[in-house]
Amino acid sequence: MFLLHPLICLLSFRISAEAAYASSNPSECKCQPSQPCWPSFNTWSRLNNTINGALFKVVPPDTSRYLRPLYKKQACEKLKSETGYRNWMHRAKQSPLNFEQTKGCRSNSLPPNGDETDETCTFPLHSPIYAINATNPTQVQAGIKFARKYNIRLVVGNTGHDYFSRSSGAYSLGIWTHYMRDVEFIESFRPKTCSKTKTHSAVTIGAGLIWGDLVRLADSRGKLVVSGADPSVGCIGGFMQGGGHSPITGKYGLAVDQLLEIHIVTPSGQYITANECENPEYFWALRGGGGGTFGIVTSATIKTYPTQPIAMVRQRFDLTSSNTDIWWDWVAYLQYDIPRISEAGIMGYSFILPDETRKAGWASILTMVNGTIEEIANIMQPVSTKLANSKYKEHITYHQENYSFPNYLTYFKTNYFPETPEDNKIMPSRLLDARALTEDPEFFAATLKNMWSPFVSAYLSHILGGNGLAQYKNVDMALNPAWRRTYNHLSKLHDR
Repeated sequence: MFLLHPLICLLSFRISAEAAYASSNPSECKCQPSQPCWPSFNTWSRLNNTINGALFKVVPPDTSRYLRPLYKKQACEKLKSETGYRNWMHRAKQSPLNFEQTKGCRSNSLPPNGDETDETCTFPLHSPIYAINATNPTQVQAGIKFARKYNIRLVVGNTGHDYFSRSSGAYSLGIWTHYMRDVEFIESFRPKTCSKTKTHSAVTIGAGLIWGDLVRLADSRGKLVVSGADPSVGCIGGFMQGGGHSPITGKYGLAVDQLLEIHIVTPSGQYITANECENPEYFWALRGGGGGTFGIVTSATIKTYPTQPIAMVRQRFDLTSSNTDIWWDWVAYLQYDIPRISEAGIMGYSFILPDETRKAGWASILTMVNGTIEEIANIMQPVSTKLANSKYKEHITYHQENYSFPNYLTYFKTNYFPETPEDNKIMPSRLLDARALTEDPEFFAATLKNMWSPFVSAYLSHILGGNGLAQYKNVDMALNPAWRRTYNHLSKLHDR
């Protein structure tokens, strides 16, 4: 779930050497408000006039809680009741967040010492000084050209989800694309410049649209889209440009595989269309090269598919003894089994979570597109059989529930929702292929055990391999080719 990253430091890299741009003094970075190069108030006002009043001064949404002189008791209490949910926070202008961290003055949006009026918090925090509430490409162009002219750091965001808060930055100008939300469904789309390309059912969406809205709109037309798992994540920001895995990747591929055409503003301020026939070098780079790296996306056209029923199984394994070696052996077996179930059409997410005694449990939400409860139960049967007829049964309990949903929207709404942002976390990860998961289960078990500590909140297995990923292995794009062999994107949620 990755957002548009900033055009870091130089805002200079373009794809063609002809358009390369360098700072007049490459040993320095960007202009700051304390320096003579910083634009005057009148200069900022002129920018605001050229973009129809879309410029605003950024004030982080939680400052009313504790920043003097902005502290307001009533506003603070209201925010306390709201900011635990991302469906509020992603609308806060230029306020970055992700589920493993909140973004305020400190690592959490409430000071850890409980003092709401903590005076140790000072601006500029990590927020831009000003931002443009962009609703059209012309405003984006104006912002980029202004930042280049005055050598100001430029950052861009559509919702604020980013593991490293790269959608924000001190002393910067922000481009806020959250309200670029046009939607057009097209039954038979082909880029105008690609006369020989096959047509596909598609939807053209603005840069600010979020998955929760698009999944709902698509379902109303009998369609599904390859969405992220969190409804508050932006559809075509860093999530899609970085790859973007989905609860249904095992069937349809990554989010980046759905891109048919992109409209972007380049670092030079040029507004262009990119597809496999027009500006193909940009189209190649934007599919997996990272959000915000090659320009600011304003809209994109992605594939849609006929809606399908979803079969789902929820699993829960819990360690009931103190034998942690047995537990990690069992976890290694579950990981070993991922290629088998993936090839059979199973996909989804699994989590290793500690309980209050620091013993561990395994929870899974596994799905099968256009499958039945009977099919998914049969595929998972070897797991329960192995547990019941092995050394593990004395130490581990197992619970399974099977579900059937008439369409992707019902499944999505039942299982995925804006989560409560946590304290300050980091999230390292690895892409694991079949060899990594199956070659040496004992070594795999020992590795997982050795990485586990009181500072680890969870392991997350994103089970997304199989035909969905492999079907695009011969498509040339900037995406790391290791994704095409991946069965498990294994992540660890760890305290900073």
